[in-house]
Amino acid sequence: MIGAGRSVAVLAALALVVLGSACVRGGATHRASAAAAPQRPATPRLRIVATNDFHGRLLPEPVASATGAVGGSALLAAHLDSARAQFDGPVLLLSAGDDLQGTAISNLSWGAATIASHNALRYTAAALGNHEFDWGLDTLRARIAESRFPWLAANLIDSATGAVPSWVRPWVLLDTMGVRVAIIGAVLPQTPRIVMADRVRGLRFTDPAPAIDAAVRAVRRAGADFVVVTMHIGVVCLDAARAPRETSRDCTGDAITLAESVTERVDLYIGGHTHRRVITTAAGVPLVEAASYAQAYSVTDLERHEGTVRVLDQRVEWVTDSGVTANPEVARLVERWNATARPLTDAVVAELAEEFSRALVDSKLGNLVADAILHATGAEVALVNNGSLRRPLPAGPVTYGMLYELQPFQNALVTIDIPGAVLRAALELAVSSGGPRSSVHVAGLRVTVDPRAERGARVLRLDRADGRPIADDDTVRVGLTDFVAAGGDYFSMLTPFERRPVGVVDVDALVQYLRSRPAPVRAAADVRFRFVTPDSLPLREAR
Repeated sequence: MIGAGRSVAVLAALALVVLGSACVRGGATHRASAAAAPQRPATPRLRIVATNDFHGRLLPEPVASATGAVGGSALLAAHLDSARAQFDGPVLLLSAGDDLQGTAISNLSWGAATIASHNALRYTAAALGNHEFDWGLDTLRARIAESRFPWLAANLIDSATGAVPSWVRPWVLLDTMGVRVAIIGAVLPQTPRIVMADRVRGLRFTDPAPAIDAAVRAVRRAGADFVVVTMHIGVVCLDAARAPRETSRDCTGDAITLAESVTERVDLYIGGHTHRRVITTAAGVPLVEAASYAQAYSVTDLERHEGTVRVLDQRVEWVTDSGVTANPEVARLVERWNATARPLTDAVVAELAEEFSRALVDSKLGNLVADAILHATGAEVALVNNGSLRRPLPAGPVTYGMLYELQPFQNALVTIDIPGAVLRAALELAVSSGGPRSSVHVAGLRVTVDPRAERGARVLRLDRADGRPIADDDTVRVGLTDFVAAGGDYFSMLTPFERRPVGVVDVDALVQYLRSRPAPVRAAADVRFRFVTPDSLPLREAR
């Protein structure tokens, strides 16, 4: 059993999380009966353990080190058992979202495998992430119904009612071991811009700061000792550090901006979305994010004394098999789900002569996927957004499961006919961050860019693969995913044009393309983005 070494008192206290609930000002509170309620400690203490961006990583990843494996639900459970057993007080396990979508073992069950795993790990609550909406609201509501923990999003509004949807909560208030802990959730407000429109129809994603402020006021009135915000909103730090307790430096991002906008007193922020390891403060409040893919978790110990909450300890731990044994109960559960997926995931698709890695522009991996889209669609030009590429491919045998992790979103391929001027506008957006980088990879196209020019004037010319220039009044057939064609990742200039389905999803197009190539498959050698100075001298070859 998970956490078998813990005391009966701790087990009973944690069980309160999944017992009956009563509505309190739009959230929920969980408590024992009056006779069973433990006495409130004079100095309440709390341990918050948190993960984010799990993305269906139920299975461990092999690594070339003495430890042998990293991540996966069973190893994570072993670490959680230890974190729970070593703290004298309530221990709550939170998620900052993006849990369901990402691997074949989870996706083939529409996320049910991940919910079963999270139930076994005894999550206390989870924030909704943008990828929770990838399969539409019917599927999401089914997964929420299977969860033994609440999903939270204070800034998610049902357009018909003007309130938080009935199937999600803005917050919960837990009474555990005599300590009252409020958990408030927030979803990424930009979700409608990065998810297919029909998947979030009827919902509004509002500014999270006012929603959090309102929730904090409600839970403080209800007597919360601690207020924790778990949010699918993140941070990027130039120096993220790796030692468990090392503070991250030079941090920016939406989570920090949000914390600076919240006026009510919060005791801890749990971040997600950016897949970064973060230990920092925002507006004087501790903020932590634990990388991603079940490969790390954060631990924050808080104490309340005379009305002031202070951090006793804070760290981010890596989920390795060094010094721990995978939880056998969870390992068996994962294996049952994996057995149904293994015939597909273990099938070898191709042999790669070299590693296909990710990069910000002209990467071997991005160019490979763009070439596959071009091959499948028969278009003149192909585009693929970098955000859809989720893992590198190693040299050697590549399985369908690896390719599924690379492209887990099952985006359908389409073609659109657009003017050269619109294609140019799309590429201007792709290089708008400046420097030798692009948010898309291309095939059938050569793009010349001056990264030092003003935004909107950085693309100097577009040429077809055979060298013929693309004029603004030319009509170009472009192959891409339905996600990008529908305006995903901010490519709104593409939405007016008719989308013609090709009849294949992105990962299957890649399978077909790899099988069509001579073995072992080698990376394309051409340069597709050329970054130049105004006098046309090479600034940097981006490979």
